[in-house]
Amino acid sequence: MVCYGPRIGTIAVASAVVYVFLHRVIGRILHIAGLVLEIALITGLAAAAAALVIWTVRTVKRRRAAAGACTTCRFRCQQSLIPHSQPAARRLQLTAQRQQQGSQG
Repeated sequence: MVCYGPRIGTIAVASAVVYVFLHRVIGRILHIAGLVLEIALITGLAAAAAALVIWTVRTVKRRRAAAGACTTCRFRCQQSLIPHSQPAARRLQLTAQRQQQGSQG
């Protein structure tokens, strides 16, 4: 079988000559490619950090809303906005106690 390709020595010499003449251009191209990748990486990390902060804020807001807390203002509510359900007998007992205290004082 006959191979018509150049020998390894010829390829090595040609590669060395190309590198000697074009090493500045090759270096500049690699520096530009590195800069582009660095900018893309920093931009991606900043976007991921912003998305994480937004997701965290929304999760906290949903949890507070599910617990009955106010989500429209920046201050913490002192009490839940959803009234706690009490059995009817307990409500009657509390009402009777309040009436007794009102009639005494």
